[in-house]
Amino acid sequence: MSKVLTNKSDKNSQNLNVDINESQKATKKILKKRKPIDKTKPLVELKHITKKYKNKIALDNVSFVINPGDRIGIIGANGSGKSTVSEIIGGIRQPTAGQVIRQENLVIGLQFQDSKYPIGISVMDMIKYYLHTFSIKMTESQLKQLLKTYQLNGLENKFIEGLSGGQQQRLNILLSVVHDPDLVILDEVSTGLDIEVRAQIFEFLQENIVQKNKAMILVTHMMSEVEDFCEKYIYIHNGVIKEAGLVTDLIKKYGSVHAYTWEMFEKNKRVDLEKQYRAEEEKQKKAEAKKPAKKNKVDRLISDSKDYGKNLPLISLMLKYYYKGFFVPFFLLAYPILILFLQGFAFSSMPVGEDGILPLHSLVGSISMVQAMSVGIFIIPQTILEFKNSVLMKRIGATNIKPVFFVISVIIIGFIFIVVAFLWTLLWAGIFFGNKFGWDVVALPSDILPTIPFLVILIITSIAIGMMFASMFKSTTSFIAVSNVFYLPVAFLSGGFIPIEMITNSDILKYITYINPFKYCLDPFLKAWNGKFVFETIYYAYIPISLAIIGVCIGFAGWKLRWQA
Repeated sequence: MSKVLTNKSDKNSQNLNVDINESQKATKKILKKRKPIDKTKPLVELKHITKKYKNKIALDNVSFVINPGDRIGIIGANGSGKSTVSEIIGGIRQPTAGQVIRQENLVIGLQFQDSKYPIGISVMDMIKYYLHTFSIKMTESQLKQLLKTYQLNGLENKFIEGLSGGQQQRLNILLSVVHDPDLVILDEVSTGLDIEVRAQIFEFLQENIVQKNKAMILVTHMMSEVEDFCEKYIYIHNGVIKEAGLVTDLIKKYGSVHAYTWEMFEKNKRVDLEKQYRAEEEKQKKAEAKKPAKKNKVDRLISDSKDYGKNLPLISLMLKYYYKGFFVPFFLLAYPILILFLQGFAFSSMPVGEDGILPLHSLVGSISMVQAMSVGIFIIPQTILEFKNSVLMKRIGATNIKPVFFVISVIIIGFIFIVVAFLWTLLWAGIFFGNKFGWDVVALPSDILPTIPFLVILIITSIAIGMMFASMFKSTTSFIAVSNVFYLPVAFLSGGFIPIEMITNSDILKYITYINPFKYCLDPFLKAWNGKFVFETIYYAYIPISLAIIGVCIGFAGWKLRWQA
């Protein structure tokens, strides 16, 4: 068994070496000649660098030099200023004070800890961007070899936003070295990499950075990486360089970089905590001197021992997500007021038409329905995606709540929101225009009974389309982009921006309205709203079409939303 494993390991190692050698050959062929750096001068020199963010000092009087071939590991606790240093070296951020001197012909490669890219940018787009920017020639076979080394083959045309964390990290590393830089800056390079890919990429970095004597800045929490890659180290704490020197000296004195870092963390953290405690004590003393603190006579309960079940705490959590965020309160409560104010006053001066319909009354009916649609199109899917893509879904699963109950809770709350959005819009229509035209004329349907079934169908259609959107997208950002493109023409064709009569009287727009999935329940609703409802033969087609749209959307969502699988 051991022999089999050894043979397999040797074979993998041979394949890895072939990949790296091929990649090296490709790199030599594809790079155009460029003006070389002066190897007798520093690549980058930081002189008395200070960086402030509002009231926080991220770096305080930092100075050091990066010479050709230097491989420096920057270590320190979270928030110590490591990433800020790397970004200032790379020119991503400007210092508040101090000077950064770089060689004129210096080419830098950056791997960012943050992996967010704009929506619609693919892996190939970013690679081509670098190749074109640095005038690098590359053939298709060379590109395939490069993608194979980084295990990105087959992902060329994928949007970066849709890649996994590990895939994005591999792309970041590829982009940091594809243009053969003189200085490579790697920030938490091993984040998101599994053991096999990490070993392969680190072998590549050894070949292309260490053995080529390239300069490198390595920001990391993995102390073994400092020992493997770096000759020098810089220890930063609270934006100040506490120590710097050779890695070999650390290992001689402490046994390992890890042991040194742990000791420094312990010492500096203790000092920081003592300062914090003293500051809090001083603050408390000053407060007591001004006004004696009141004694807490009642120790309030954070939680009692009542049996709330599993669904009530979940619904409570979701409601907090809604009202504490900006999106839902604005979209549900503020947006309809804004739309009514802008559009209502724009059309309030239009007289009653030849059909006996007041354009403003028709517009209010449409806007109310569009607001109901928007809850389904935006709020329901965004809630599902936000929870699904965050650790919240894992936390919910840990309390033995199945995803189906979460989805049902979202639908129930969404249904309530739709009703609230509809009634809220009518309320403000009455507030704005009721005194002039009468509340019943502006904010109430002319024929109430027929409006109810079609309003119910519209609400269900809205929820069904929202569920379909939630199942189609993996990221919230992609969903927002597509849903806005979907919503704007639908809202327009539904009379949300101009009275529906202006659309249906158009020789072209009246035919385009048939692509609106809400048309088939909206048309009879607006007829009833305006007091012109008569059950027409065409409704025998409209109702089945509406039900079919609902069935297709729910069926698609049920098929795609299979989290437990």
